[in-house]
Amino acid sequence: MKRLILFLSLISITISFTNGQQSVSGSWYVNPEDLIKDIYVLVSGKNSESVDWPKVRSLFDDEAVVVLRVSRDKSTSFTADGFIQDFKDFYQYPEVKANGFEEKVLAMKSMVYKDIAFVSTVYSAAITGSQRPPTRGVDLWLLSKHDGLWKITSIVNEVIPAGQELPDVPEWKF
Repeated sequence: MKRLILFLSLISITISFTNGQQSVSGSWYVNPEDLIKDIYVLVSGKNSESVDWPKVRSLFDDEAVVVLRVSRDKSTSFTADGFIQDFKDFYQYPEVKANGFEEKVLAMKSMVYKDIAFVSTVYSAAITGSQRPPTRGVDLWLLSKHDGLWKITSIVNEVIPAGQELPDVPEWKF
């Protein structure tokens, strides 16, 4: 009986330790596409407090570089922490604060080779309940695998102006 209790205690401690490691080091994704799909869901929320910012941060490499379009003719470079702070600041705009924000992947294309990956997405972004049509954009993601976990190393973003379409992209051939 003592051995059974000891064995069950050991299993319980192991499960708790493993779960603790997963939440500290970030989630494990089978492929980079799942990570990218998830980040769009993660940054969407009713308000800034409803977004799990530590989880969002865990998806990035410590040295990640993010280049985002911030106006019609200007892009800005961020660290991962700067990217998250920019999102938190966006959530403070009155309309966003009152209604929330949502991003969705409309299309995705990827290439994975060993421990590196490239994922391109076309997405829509909108303030929840807004009468304005969603903004569409293109994100280009670079990822690498660190200690068995996919991490975002870089993002470059471009907004698709209203009324414009993307050019046809031929199938990738390697």
